[in-house]
Amino acid sequence: MTVTPNISVNDGKLVVHGKTILTGVPDNVVLTPGSGRGLMTGAFVGATASRSKSLHVFPMGVLEGLRFMCCFRFKLWWMTQRMGTCGKDVPLETQFMLIESKESEGQGGNLSNNLHCLLPLLEGQFRAVLQGNDKNEIEICLESGDNAVETTKLPSFLDWFGWCTWDAFYTDVTAEGVEEGLK
Repeated sequence: MTVTPNISVNDGKLVVHGKTILTGVPDNVVLTPGSGRGLMTGAFVGATASRSKSLHVFPMGVLEGLRFMCCFRFKLWWMTQRMGTCGKDVPLETQFMLIESKESEGQGGNLSNNLHCLLPLLEGQFRAVLQGNDKNEIEICLESGDNAVETTKLPSFLDWFGWCTWDAFYTDVTAEGVEEGLK
């Protein structure tokens, strides 16, 4: 019996629990296994770049024939969901994605589905989102590592505000409105 990792990139395929999720995975895509056990394993998927710049868009592989649901930002403060079956269905600014692997026979002949989560994370000065392209590739978009962007410390009074406070003002944020909201 051969024991293999639950998540791997081999021969240009991202394979999770024996099911191919992405094909055509480029050589610069790197997989680092997480420390989970059993069915709750995970991995960090990243990419290497030949040079440093403020915006990187890396193809991660081709998604075809698998159902997915994702949440994407369609306005500055709002997200909504979309479903699809291929990479070109993945909208810009995707923040979270669940991919359903193909059915297979489980114990007792029952059909089983697995859901796989893609969650872009922050790293250093970069923020990350997912997006699709016309080649059905899922891309990870990393941006904001520009050296010209200054890192500033936010005033501590901003810790008092939650999403609800800011959402209440939409684009009409004024000093008077915020002050009134605090009363």
